Amino acid sequence: MSKHTQVTSKETTWRNHLARHASSGKSVSAFCRDEAISEGNFYAWRSRLQTKNGNAPSRPPKRITPFIDLGAVKGVATTERLSGATSHAPAIASGIEVRIDLGGGVSLTIMRH
Repeated sequence: MSKHTQVTSKETTWRNHLARHASSGKSVSAFCRDEAISEGNFYAWRSRLQTKNGNAPSRPPKRITPFIDLGAVKGVATTERLSGATSHAPAIASGIEVRIDLGGGVSLTIMRH
């Protein structure tokens, strides 16, 4: 049997597995256990066949993070905290330092020199 025939045969086998899973109503874990199939192989073949058919696997949408505009940096840098409080600190001569209080005693400091 040629290598091309083997690949086509495996693809056919996995397409059948995926079709049976889709109509089974079972979770991937339960389906693989009942069919004696490796879950890792199931996910790998599903991804491979979706990509090959131009159906890229769906990914969760990107989470949009709010933007904090600190304004122009002049003689005094403004640091805006997530709690809404604004404090003023002298600007670093050759850069800027931003501290954000994340709560729970955690603070994020970003420095640019």
